[in-house]
Formats: sequence, C-alpha cells, structure tokens
Amino acid sequence: MAVALFGGTFNPVHNGHLRIASELAELLPISELRMMPCGVPPHRDKKMVSAQQRLEMLQIGIGHDNPALTIEDIELQRTTPSYSIDTVNLIRRNLGPSVPLILCLGMDALASISSWHRWEQLLDFCHIAVSSRPGFAAPKKGPLYEWINQHCCADLSKLEERPAGHIYFCDLTMLAVSSTIIRDKVKSKESIRYMTPDSVVNYIQQHRLYE
Repeated sequence: MAVALFGGTFNPVHNGHLRIASELAELLPISELRMMPCGVPPHRDKKMVSAQQRLEMLQIGIGHDNPALTIEDIELQRTTPSYSIDTVNLIRRNLGPSVPLILCLGMDALASISSWHRWEQLLDFCHIAVSSRPGFAAPKKGPLYEWINQHCCADLSKLEERPAGHIYFCDLTMLAVSSTIIRDKVKSKESIRYMTPDSVVNYIQQHRLYE
C-alpha cells in the first residue's frame, strides 16, 4: 500500500497541520500518512525547542484518534542538515522499488523547490502532492514551470499505478493558524486554546516553551 510523507518543523504542531494531514489521508490512495518532523532544517537555523520536544508534541497532538496518521522520525536521527532528496531516497530503499511514495508539499514549498538540493531528482523516488496556500501559485514560466508541466497528473488513481514520477495538485482546508502565531501568542501571554490540541497546549505550558 502507498505511503505519504508530510514534513514540517512542527514547532509546534497545530490544528492546521492536523486538519491538512487528515484530509490528505482521506484523499490520497494511501495506507498511512507519516508526519515527519525536520531534524536540522537547511533553510532555518533558529532552534526554539529541542527536536525531542517537537516530536513529543507531535505524538500527543496526533493522539489515538487518527489511525491513518503516524510519525516518521528518520530526519531526527540525523545530526547534519536534512535534505528531502536524501530522505525520500532512504525511505524508498526501506519501502522497496514498487510501493508508491507521495511527498506532500504546500504551494509555498513548491514555488521555492528549485532552491532545494538535487530537486530535479525528487520524482525519481516519489510522487509529489501539492496543496494550495493563500498568496502562492505555481510558476507560469521557466525551468520549474516546465518540470511541473512535464510531470503534472490530474488523475489521482495514476499515483497508485507507479511508485514515483507524478505531481498532483489538491485543494484542502486551510485554517488561519500557524506555528509562528502560536509562538508569538505564548510570548505575549495570550491564549492559544483551539489553535492546537489541548494536550499540546498543556505540554507547552508545563515545559514553559516559547516564553
């Protein structure tokens, strides 16, 4: 059965992440969606909490009510910067050559994917599912446009027929919440209730994170 990866810093995980992950798990032809916290993100160097704390918040945020959602901690096991090409290469080896693997990205990530390490090789190892983001659109010209146009697929069922190689665009529910907003609210001593699960709110308060 196919597997999807939904990566992020999850600093902290919030209801927007969980809503998108749940919708992707229902939409895509997969058996599980692995939420994958970044280890040492190559494009971000300010670490606000430990990787272990981000992982623990993700674990309690998912809870036991989302059987299709699991956690992939492969990037947390690295001490060097995490590049997506290395991650999908390793997971491909673990899954074998024939299992479909889908890397889930937002439109904002797709718009900047040409700055990623060996980005043009990603589709050798996986499909890419792209969710819309307010204020971001796919490029209309240039090498990235040509790459997307070459691999774009509107038939979701085709992602089951081969292990990698397609780009699929999907519309999902976007909640007006972000990890940055949560961190800023905590620092300002404002409530973050309803922005992230109560279990995560309690964890943040207990460990005095983001203060």
